[in-house]
Amino acid sequence: MMGFKHKLMAVIQHVVIVSRSQVLLLRYSNYQGQGVEGLWGLPGGHYQSGDPSTDLKREVVEETGLHLVGNPRLLKNYVVMFPDGVERYGLLYTYKLEKDIRPRIFLSNEHTEYLWAGSMDLGIPFISPHQRLVVEETLDSLNIINS
Repeated sequence: MMGFKHKLMAVIQHVVIVSRSQVLLLRYSNYQGQGVEGLWGLPGGHYQSGDPSTDLKREVVEETGLHLVGNPRLLKNYVVMFPDGVERYGLLYTYKLEKDIRPRIFLSNEHTEYLWAGSMDLGIPFISPHQRLVVEETLDSLNIINS
């Protein structure tokens, strides 16, 4: 009889932050040293505390300096294998900033720059096809609403 092989899985969360019909993207630095430098993605990170909303808001503050009020809305989930061999269960959320004034972004050492992106800006390399897809879907829905 074959024994059960335990499989490690981490949980990651990311949020599509919307302001004035654009979404906030962050460009990764080489802080992880695993080939992600230069790729673009969404604010977020690992789920750790037992409270997903608290963890997501903490990651957003750490990476951007933004303090989200209220709770982001869950869009979808997915499973992906990372280059480090750890499978991750991902959750993608959306959050619309209420003010028309763009907030100032304060980047952590995890990122080198940020971009408020519209549909025309998506020719950039994303860290994950799941993140690219949810950004495209969000921007498409904003274009329909604004038409």
